[in-house]
Amino acid sequence: MTRVAVVGVGAVGGVVAAGLMSTGRADVTACVRSPLGGLRIVRPDGSALETSVPEVADSSAVSPVEWVVLATKAHQTAGAGPWLRRLCGAGTRVVVLQNGVEHVERVAPLVGAARVLPAVVEISAESQRRGHVRLFGRPRLTVPSGDDGTDFAALCQGSGIEVTSTGDFVTAAWAKLCLNAANGAVTALTMQRMPVFAGPRIAQLGRALVEEARQVASASGARLPEDLADQVVARLRAMPPESGSSMLWDRLAGREMEYDARNGAVVRAGARLGIPTPYNETVTALLEAVSPPGNGS
Repeated sequence: MTRVAVVGVGAVGGVVAAGLMSTGRADVTACVRSPLGGLRIVRPDGSALETSVPEVADSSAVSPVEWVVLATKAHQTAGAGPWLRRLCGAGTRVVVLQNGVEHVERVAPLVGAARVLPAVVEISAESQRRGHVRLFGRPRLTVPSGDDGTDFAALCQGSGIEVTSTGDFVTAAWAKLCLNAANGAVTALTMQRMPVFAGPRIAQLGRALVEEARQVASASGARLPEDLADQVVARLRAMPPESGSSMLWDRLAGREMEYDARNGAVVRAGARLGIPTPYNETVTALLEAVSPPGNGS
């Protein structure tokens, strides 16, 4: 049995914890602030995966494991520091299931000699209540190619989570951030689900946010198509009407939002590269104004 600790058992962390438990090959521990009382993952076809995962609420009670799955929001990373320091040893690998393009820079200072494996997360899910998650599509993760990525894919075999590796992780990470620059900001600010992009003005705003991010991404070494903004808006318009974004769920629940790792990352990289990002700067300021600080889940 491979020992795995999941830090941050919300929608994404819950899906991964339940999936790994279902393989029968992983000894999973949920690192929590309050009891889960089990996990129930409702799949898009209506079927449910229900499982009980051992829970620990005190970071001093854990010791190093083979794998740590860090699934907190990006702005909650520092708060996970006590868990990471206790869970990480020289042989530990930390999979970072967070948004943005700054995974390694954000997490490496907290994990000592452990190795950090960044991941692009495509898990469209909504945490309906503690331990109960609704999935809107097949969970997918993309990791950099190499031994760590190969081993993580093997760990997830049979979990219902598709893990693929890529030799161009820069492009994969920026492609996801370009999508997030539009969907999270717009749904959170309007407090509406994906049908909001049917409006012509909202669609144009989405395109502008993506295009700024694409220009920054290209200057950062990503290889993205010039019509990416049109592709992203078309994809958002085609999503199921009940789907939204994690930032929308956080705003509706009165929680701090992850805007800094999304639009804020575009602004930071743009400033570093000398590329103007006025649309992303504007939505970052608006999201900061409506996001209650220090109220993360």
